[in-house]
Amino acid sequence: MRCTADRLPAQLAKTLSPLYVLSSDEPLLLDEALEHIRTASRTAGCNERQVAIAERGFDWAGFGAGLQGLSLFSSRRLVELRIPTGKPGDAGAKFLSSLARAPALDDVVVVILPALDFQATKTAWATALAESAVWVELRAPGRDELPAWLARRLKVAGVEADDEALDLLASRVEGNLLAAKQEIDKFALLAGGGRLMAEQVRGDVADGARFDVFQLCEAALRRDVERTVRVLGVLEREGESDVLVLWALVRDIQTLADLAMRASQGRGIDQAMADMRLWRSRQEQFRQALRGRRLGEILAVQGSAAQADRILKGAARGSRWGTLNELALQLAGAAVPLAETA
Repeated sequence: MRCTADRLPAQLAKTLSPLYVLSSDEPLLLDEALEHIRTASRTAGCNERQVAIAERGFDWAGFGAGLQGLSLFSSRRLVELRIPTGKPGDAGAKFLSSLARAPALDDVVVVILPALDFQATKTAWATALAESAVWVELRAPGRDELPAWLARRLKVAGVEADDEALDLLASRVEGNLLAAKQEIDKFALLAGGGRLMAEQVRGDVADGARFDVFQLCEAALRRDVERTVRVLGVLEREGESDVLVLWALVRDIQTLADLAMRASQGRGIDQAMADMRLWRSRQEQFRQALRGRRLGEILAVQGSAAQADRILKGAARGSRWGTLNELALQLAGAAVPLAETA
């Protein structure tokens, strides 16, 4: 059974399932969901908590035997099984499928996974867990969702905030929900039931936003120049690999060029995206990147990507991060092609 994070407390209050799955890459959301389950489990008489981490060489048979080894006079247990890679291996897959078919009714077992990709969710063990367990996928709010997420959290803490304050706070804690929680806790103490204004956020909140290369590509494809510059600047300050940044940009530039080429040959954009098996969640980004642009302009971006590759490999002179900045801006529609460097 699928369950959202918001509905988890109500589900726990109604009935305590013997098997839960928590899937997320966001530590704060995982910790909060786990705390809800731990509290409900204690109330239900689970007086013992055990934690197992399924790393390389994990003894799945021994772990399974331990679950079955509870005597009739022992207290119930909460058992937390962490699978950091999200890949249990053959033995783990068999165990999880078996656990899904026959949960340990005397215990509460929580399987903790990272966010799974599409292929992983279709494996036999994941399908079995999805059918038997209460599966909670804990997704961090995106940039557009973050102000509303912050508003709900602030309201629970007794603080109201205007739209400008929420948008500014979102820009400073994006990608860093732990920092967001700390700021909310701080404002709950300082505001004392008052209203949070943008001036207070400007003065009291440092820029703690964190980004990844995929957010950079999304901003560039959406032709959001200001955000593209900001995300790339944060990646550079945090020491992200310039090679990884280039890889992500080149991957999307090549996809964009392929789409533009197919469109120039008379194929519709929707058909071209279907032929290329482009993820539905990314299709609107590429539509925005293509809108109003000629094939020659996009091929020029592809040529700039090749030049950036030469610079990063040392085959041409140039600033590595300066080159990446120009390439990202060109993808976003705000820069001229990179000049050839001897």
